[in-house]
Amino acid sequence: MTAPRLLNLGCGRRRHPAWTNADLRPDTPEVLKVDLRQPLPFLDGDFDGVYASHVLEHLTPAAGRALVYEMQRVLRPGGICRLVVPDLEGICRAYLAQLDRAAAGDAAARDRHAWMTLELVDQMTRTRSGGLMLRDWQREPIPAEDFVLERFGAEARDAIARIRAKPGRTPLTEADWDELPEPTAAERAAFYETGESHRWMYDRVSLGALLTQAGFADVAVMSASTSRIPGWGDYGLDADAAGRPHKPDSLFVEGRKT
Repeated sequence: MTAPRLLNLGCGRRRHPAWTNADLRPDTPEVLKVDLRQPLPFLDGDFDGVYASHVLEHLTPAAGRALVYEMQRVLRPGGICRLVVPDLEGICRAYLAQLDRAAAGDAAARDRHAWMTLELVDQMTRTRSGGLMLRDWQREPIPAEDFVLERFGAEARDAIARIRAKPGRTPLTEADWDELPEPTAAERAAFYETGESHRWMYDRVSLGALLTQAGFADVAVMSASTSRIPGWGDYGLDADAAGRPHKPDSLFVEGRKT
C-alpha cells in the first residue's frame, strides 16, 4: 500500500519526517520555504491530508480564507484538512469565569483574570516579540503559574524552564513588570514582518463556516489526539504519546474534500 501524502503548513518545529513540512522561515533544509500568503506551490490533488496548526490566526481574514481554499485545491477527493487555532470561545469563557470570581472577591482569581486578559489581548496588540505574556513569565513567582501551565501546556512549561535556566537572570518585580519601551518605527516594522502577532481569531462556528465555504464536507470538531487522517496518533503533532495536547488552549477542526 502506498503511504499517504501529507502536508504540514507553517510547521515551525512541530513536524514529522513522514510529512512534507513547509514554513516561511525553515530552520533545516528538510523544510520547504513557503509563503502561505501566496498560492501553494503544489499541484491540484497532490495530498491525502493537509494540516495547519496555529497558522490562520497570524493571517488576515482574507489571507486565511485564501489559504483554506488553497488547502482544498491541493487535496485529493476524500482528503482531510485539519486546522488548529487558539480557541476564541474557550478563551472568552475562561476570561468571563475568572472575571466573575475576581469580582466576587476571590483573591486567587484576580491573578487568573489578569492572565486571561493577557491571553485574550496581548497576542493581537504586542509590538515586541513575546509581548507582555513573555514578561509575565519572567516574574518570580509567576502569578497563577499552575493556571498558566494548565492553559498553555508544554509551550509555557518549556519557555518558563528556558527563562529560569538563563545564567545570571534577574526576575522582574511587580514595579518593573509593565515597563516596555516603545519600539522605534523600524523595530515595529521588523516585528510585524516576523508574523508573530495575531491578526484574527476563530471559534468552532466561524472556523467550521470557513471550511464549509471552501467546499469541505463532514466538518467536525476533533480533539488533539483524534483525527480522520490515517495514523494520526503516530505523528505526535498535536499531542504527546500519552495523549496530552501540546497546546491545550487550541480548537481542532477537520473537513473532508468531496
